Amino acid sequence: MSNRLKVLIVDDDAVSRTVLKTMIHWENAGFYIMEDAHNGNHAVQLIEKEAPDIVITDINMPGLNGIGLIEHLEKNFPQISIIALSAYDDFDYVRQSMKNGAMDYVLKHRLDAPFLLNILNTARSSIHSYRNERDRQRDIDKELTTSKVVLRQTFVRKLLEGSLSNVEEITGRLRTLDMKLDTENLMVTIAEIDDFRLLEEKFSSPEVDVVLHTFMEISKEILKDWEKSVIVHMAKGKFAMIFSLGPLKSTMYIYNTMYTILNRMRSEIKKHLNITACFGVSKVCTELTKLPQAYNYAETLLRDKFYKGKNSIFIESTPHKKDESFFCLDIKDEKAIYAALKNQDDKEVKSRLDDIFGKISSMRLGSKSTQMICAELINIVNKICKDTGIEIAKLYMAEDIPYNLIQKYETLMDIKAWVVNLYDKLISMLKLMKLESGLSNITKKAVEYIHRNYSSDFSLKDVADFAGASSSYISRLFKEECGIGFAEYLNHVRVEQAKHCIEKGELKLKEIVSSVGFNNYNYFFKVFREVTGMTPLEYEQSCRK
Repeated sequence: MSNRLKVLIVDDDAVSRTVLKTMIHWENAGFYIMEDAHNGNHAVQLIEKEAPDIVITDINMPGLNGIGLIEHLEKNFPQISIIALSAYDDFDYVRQSMKNGAMDYVLKHRLDAPFLLNILNTARSSIHSYRNERDRQRDIDKELTTSKVVLRQTFVRKLLEGSLSNVEEITGRLRTLDMKLDTENLMVTIAEIDDFRLLEEKFSSPEVDVVLHTFMEISKEILKDWEKSVIVHMAKGKFAMIFSLGPLKSTMYIYNTMYTILNRMRSEIKKHLNITACFGVSKVCTELTKLPQAYNYAETLLRDKFYKGKNSIFIESTPHKKDESFFCLDIKDEKAIYAALKNQDDKEVKSRLDDIFGKISSMRLGSKSTQMICAELINIVNKICKDTGIEIAKLYMAEDIPYNLIQKYETLMDIKAWVVNLYDKLISMLKLMKLESGLSNITKKAVEYIHRNYSSDFSLKDVADFAGASSSYISRLFKEECGIGFAEYLNHVRVEQAKHCIEKGELKLKEIVSSVGFNNYNYFFKVFREVTGMTPLEYEQSCRK
C-alpha cells in the first residue's frame, strides 16, 4: 500500500461518495481511498491528521464549499493534487476552481470509470513530477550547503595559517560565505582531543570520523550561545574556533565568559563521547590579519598540557617559555637506580624516579628530551633483566615496543606512570626470584605447583602430595621460608596474573576472575584490593591511560 497514492473524497451527498468509491477498482489502479468527508470543514480536519496525495472534491457544499477548500489546500498543502466535481455546468465554477489550484474540473453526470482513471493517472504523473523536482531541488540545496560549508572551512584554515593578508579580500569572502565575524576584537581558541593517537589505534577510521563529527556538532550547538563564532577542524583531533568579542569589556570578563563556554564544551564531550580535550585561548586580536599570531599563541599555551595534564583549559596573559636545556641521567644516578633495583629497594627506586621527573618538570624539558631520558631508564630495566635472567617479554604488554610506546603519551604524568609501573613489575619479579633462591626443595616444589596450577581449584593437600610431605608440614615450612602463608602466597600469584590479563586487555573482568583461579567475583575484588591497594576496575582504568 506504501506505493499507492492516497485519495480523499469530499462530497456532502452520501450517494455521490458511494458511487465514486465503487466506480473503479482503486487498489488495482494504484490508489486507495484513505477517507471520505461530508464537507470542506470535515476534509480539513482529516487532512490535518494525514495529508492525502489526491483530493476529489465537490464544489457546491454547505459550510466550507469546494472553492474554499481548494483555496485552503493551495495555500497550506500545495503538494496535493485536486480534482473538482460539480453537478452544475457553470463556467464561473470552472474558472474559479482552476484559478485556485484544481488540476481538473469534471461534471458529475459525465463522469465514468475510464474518464476517472484517465484523470487519476494524469494526477499521478503530476505528483511524480512534483516529487522528482522537489527531490532534485533538495539535492541541489544540500550540495550548495555542503559546498559552502567546505568553502568556509577552507577559508578559515587559510585565514589562521596566514595565507590571506588582504583585508578587502578577507572581508569580501566573509560576506560571500555569509560568515558572522567582525573585522576586529577577535579571539582564537584551539581545542585538541587528548590521546588522539591512541584513539586512532583503538578505533577504525570510520569510527574516528564519527568521533570527530560528533565533537564538531556538540561544539557547534554550544557555540550558538555566542552570537558570532566559527569552528573548523584543522588537523588530526585539533579544532580551531574564532570568536567575535564585539565591544570590548574587561579582560577578566572576556576570559570568564570564554571559560564558561569551553568548560561546558569539555563537559559535554566527556559525557557523550567519553573523551577529554584541552583548550588553548589566545589574547584579544585587534584585527583580522593578526589571527595567525593569535592562533600560534593559543597553540603555544596548549603545550602546557605536557606538564599540567589533560582535560584542561589554558588561559594566561603570557605563555610560559619552554626551557630547552638538555638533561640526561648522570652515571651516578644510573648506578644508584641499578643498585636499588638489585636490592629490591622500593622506596629508593621511587625516590630516584620522583627526583628525575621532578627535574624534567622544573626544567620544562620538551617531550623529545623526556623520551630520551625514559629510554635510558628502560635500558636500566633491560640490563637488570639480562643480568638476572628475567625474560624481558614478561615486563611489557603484548606487541608493545617500549621505546615506541612512550612516544604515544601526551603528558609527563602519563609517561611517569608508565615508567613507575614498569619498575614496580620488575621489582616484584626480582623479589620472587630472591624468594625462590633461598627455598628448600620441598618448598620449591610447592611454589612450582602453585605457579603451574594457579588457574585451577586445588587444596593444600594437593600441593603436599606433589611435594611429598604432609599438609601440616608444608604449611609450617612454607610460612617459615616464604614469610607468608600458603593461601596468601597463592592469592598474590593469582592477583599478579590477573593484573597481567587486565594490562593485555583481551578479556573482560569476569572472564579474568575464573581464568586466574578465583571462584567468587566479590572475593576476587576483596583480595585484589588488599594486594594492590586499588580495585580491579581502578587498575583497569589506570592501564587504559
